[in-house]
Amino acid sequence: MNWTQIWMDMFGATEWLGLSMGFWVSSAVVSLIVVIMNVVLWNMKPLSKKG
Repeated sequence: MNWTQIWMDMFGATEWLGLSMGFWVSSAVVSLIVVIMNVVLWNMKPLSKKG
């Protein structure tokens, strides 16, 4: 299975703004991870201090 060929058949190009498909996919994955981490960490309750 060749992902580049599948993408080429569907969209007709493997680059956008001079950057390859792999760059955009990896950027999207990193952005998604950052958003998920922010949602999880900002929704955590702080630990109460005893003493």
